[in-house]
Amino acid sequence: MQLLDRGVLKFDYQFPLYNFFFPTQACNVYQPAPYQFAEMMSAANQASRSRALYFHIPFCEAICSFCPFTRGLYKSASDIDRYTQALISEIEYKAQAMDFRAVPVRAIFFGGGTPSLLSPRNIHDIGEVLHRHFDMCDVQEFSFEFSVTSVTEERARALAAIGVTHARFGLQTTDREWRQLFNLDPDIGKIERTAELLNSQFEHVLCDILYGMNGSNEQQTLADIDKAVAIGVSNIDIYPINNAATSVKLHRQIKSRFADVMPAMRKLNMKFMLDEHLRQYGYIPYNGHGYVRRPRAGSALFAEDYSFIYHEHVYGYADHDLLGFGVGAISSVAEHVITNISSREKYTRGMAQGEHLCQVSRHDPMLDVVKPLVVRLAYHGSVDKRLVELGRMPEALMRRLDELIQAGLVLEDSRFYRLTRLGWLWYSNIMFYLMPASEQDILRKLVFERLDVPGRDITEHELIYTAG
Repeated sequence: MQLLDRGVLKFDYQFPLYNFFFPTQACNVYQPAPYQFAEMMSAANQASRSRALYFHIPFCEAICSFCPFTRGLYKSASDIDRYTQALISEIEYKAQAMDFRAVPVRAIFFGGGTPSLLSPRNIHDIGEVLHRHFDMCDVQEFSFEFSVTSVTEERARALAAIGVTHARFGLQTTDREWRQLFNLDPDIGKIERTAELLNSQFEHVLCDILYGMNGSNEQQTLADIDKAVAIGVSNIDIYPINNAATSVKLHRQIKSRFADVMPAMRKLNMKFMLDEHLRQYGYIPYNGHGYVRRPRAGSALFAEDYSFIYHEHVYGYADHDLLGFGVGAISSVAEHVITNISSREKYTRGMAQGEHLCQVSRHDPMLDVVKPLVVRLAYHGSVDKRLVELGRMPEALMRRLDELIQAGLVLEDSRFYRLTRLGWLWYSNIMFYLMPASEQDILRKLVFERLDVPGRDITEHELIYTAG
């Protein structure tokens, strides 16, 4: 990837992943013995000053064709009851390996899948064990994902009772043809009723919007933003579609219906337009793809009073860690990334027998040191120099950071590195550009392997920027 000096065109191509985990889960991989796992968890408490928790609920009433996450079709309430018990068992298993109260938990996130398929009883049981094992006094953000097909007032009340503060759901698009292609419920009325119910229970209600699909257009995405604004959500997350991860079936359906390709330059122009459209409605960015409603923010470049705290731990400072629970869940602690087994049945059976099935990737400690500059700066828009070890930063990283400053993408003062507005629009490329070459190679290999799957293809025009 080359940095360019051609006006707003700052890179020669768009890396096709817009969010990626760092460090990756590919180095020195092994399955830990119980004593090794206990040592890692205990050491994590010594290295961390702030923690987030993630819980994965891998059940879906329908499989969305754009979703890359671990999931499976919902079949019966008894399966969810068994899985809920497995989650509780994992919490209790890890509680034996580490003191959960030694590091303050600032954010909790329930994702999926469809967490809103949990029954009020499931929600109560999980909430009880959370409050029993963790000090919840410092939790500033408790997020929960909903499907518009499974939102009920009873579930919403149960979640509010255990402390949920942020409700999230997928709008994605209001276009009926694309909702069919994405395998989403076609009833837009359900989206409106979901927003009304969640707005009555939670201060923060967030929706996701996808854009940039081959065959889609700007008017469609503007209409999707208009709908999100009209239903009164406080936050809008707006993502370019990840064609490297969407299903082969979706690729084939799109190719059979639409001849035109969304080129990289057009998608970049859309980012400019969508950013301004959201600002006109009073929404300003707080991370790489998230906007929060701040009608009186005036000319503020970014939200200074709001942050997605969970992602501060995924894309954050070296002493912010993440503990994951559930099938496929990731824990990121000092020098290690721990990934739970991806089979729902094996995970559920294993935890019933007191066996935690996972694999560990151990990485160079320097990757934790550079993490704030590599991912936090680009994703959250700023890095406080006092919270990073600048004296240990590799020369190559600082040289690339200086190149970004000279290109007008990053600003530096005595205390902070900050993105400019133009830098914000290039955030994912900046993340990739600042990564060590070894991590870039791993991500490139991952993308190439996905694109080698028959039926999934990304054209050169989707990735290469050309001017004129």
